[in-house]
Amino acid sequence: MTAATRILVVGATGQLGTAVVRRLARRGMPVRALVRRGSACGHLEGAGVDLAFGDLREPASLDAACRDAGTIVATANAVVPRGPYRARDTEDVGYANLVAAGRRQGVRRFIFMSVPQTPVDGRVPVYARKRRIEAMLASGGFELAVLRGSLFMDDWFALMGSSIPLRGAEVHTLRRPFWFSRVFLGAVGHLIERRGVALVPGDGSTRHSFVALDDVADVIAAAAGTPGFAGTHELGGPEALSWDEVVARFAAVLGRRVRAVHQPAAVYRAMAAALAPFSEAASNLMSLSWAAAVAPTAWDTRALFARFGLAPTDAATFLARRAAMPTS
Repeated sequence: MTAATRILVVGATGQLGTAVVRRLARRGMPVRALVRRGSACGHLEGAGVDLAFGDLREPASLDAACRDAGTIVATANAVVPRGPYRARDTEDVGYANLVAAGRRQGVRRFIFMSVPQTPVDGRVPVYARKRRIEAMLASGGFELAVLRGSLFMDDWFALMGSSIPLRGAEVHTLRRPFWFSRVFLGAVGHLIERRGVALVPGDGSTRHSFVALDDVADVIAAAAGTPGFAGTHELGGPEALSWDEVVARFAAVLGRRVRAVHQPAAVYRAMAAALAPFSEAASNLMSLSWAAAVAPTAWDTRALFARFGLAPTDAATFLARRAAMPTS
């Protein structure tokens, strides 16, 4: 196997990483998945996937994982953690270790899944951290492609109070054993289906190009197989919808009235501050919800999909497909 073809996926056991690994393997591309020892990675075994056991916090393991790799695809994040969480160790230090290992092993290309750039980045720890990682990668000497994704339908539509977006998912971020997401979904995870109530961040008017995670995985896999693809690209769905318009899409799919209950943006900021001394991860989630309430990500990125012969999924189609799937 030559360094020009092997692709290392970092974050391979996550929701997006798993989808990317699947697509690369189906394309017949030599893919290596970085997985932690003891992690749930059985679903990645076979089908031409090479498992490399390691951790972003263990530099020696990253050297082994990067050996003979020509491209790194990094989707790893710790927004919804599986275990003990310190953002600095997991992402700031972890990505610095990965960059150093990639340089030592002669990796040429790097594809990084990032978050939207917004006017409130400095007040949202996750966004600020991603900006730092982008800057680190830009100085790493790689042929670099940064994909700044809008809000994933799979996650944010579920957080509005629905189990529909979780259906059919092999792996789902919100199902990780993290106390805060479990408590939240346990309390409100079926509000839309059972009570016709949707929880809406802010006043409901902020618009986002909500994007299906499967579509993001398609773009990443296509980009990994396209030499010369580089630069920073916004990545979103085919329409910019307000939160209230998403509520209307739910109502149309379910064939019933769904009422929007607007959550003041200031409440998310207050909860982020209140949770910070006790749970960095929970505080981060509240900061992200505040950003989703106040900072639009309304883009037209259909040209990016068209570049790879792809077409993004609109919200109504996404919800209709998931609603037709059996509950798990």
